[in-house]
Parts: sequence; C-alpha cells; structure tokens
Amino acid sequence: MTEILNGQPPQPADEALLKAYHDAIIKQADLYIDLAKELFKLELAIPGIYAAALKLVTNQPPNALLVAAAFGCWLLALVATLRALFPHRYAVLHDAVQRVGRAESDGPLTIEEFLQQSAQDKRRLLLWAIPLFFIGIAIAAAAVLV
Repeated sequence: MTEILNGQPPQPADEALLKAYHDAIIKQADLYIDLAKELFKLELAIPGIYAAALKLVTNQPPNALLVAAAFGCWLLALVATLRALFPHRYAVLHDAVQRVGRAESDGPLTIEEFLQQSAQDKRRLLLWAIPLFFIGIAIAAAAVLV
C-alpha cells in the first residue's frame, strides 16, 4: 500500500525563486543578443576610428602586414557577431515543453532544449568574436608601435 504524504503549497518565496529561475532561462538568449548588439557597434566604430587615425598620422607608415591582420581579426569578429544576431532555424516540437527520458541527438528539440541550444549557439559565437576583436586591437596597436 502506498503511503499518503501530507503536503503544503509552496511558500511565496519558493514560487518567486522558481519563477526567477525559469525567467532567467527564457531571457538568456536575449542577454546574448544585447551583448552582440553592443559588440557590433564597437566592431564598426573601432576599425573606422583606427583607419581615420592612420590616415591623419603620417609620420611613419605602420606595418602593413599587422594592419591587415588587425582588420582580418575584426572582420572575423564581425562575422561571428552577425551570426549570433541573426536567428537560426531549429526544428522544435511546439507542444513539448520538456523531454522525458533520454534526449534524441538529431530529432526535433523540445521548447526547453530550444531555449538552451539557442543560448549556447549565441554564447559560442560570441566567445569567438570577443577575443578576436581584442586581438585585433592589440595587433593594431603593435602595427603602429613597431
């Protein structure tokens, strides 16, 4: 015979924590999009300012190879950022919130898996874009100083 357990409804604080947790999962991809938007602005501004500064300062021509490498890093960072900004297509089971049991590796995603996968894809792209952008800045500085 199964024992009946006495229970109580969740406390308001517990409900608030659960709601905040679920809201954080839902908003995670939006946070990466906001980061990508700000990074995109920088990735357009910094190379433009650098090119203008190179044009104005003609005392000693910078190392052309390093300047090309800096702009190459900035271009790769810009491509990764744009890929993070533009939506990707995912096959999603619109009626399934969570998967029960083992996840299928190549089948459609549940809503929860979609939210997690979307955020993970944006995170991966931005984790490439940010270092490439700052490496470009370091190379650009080295081009002027060498």
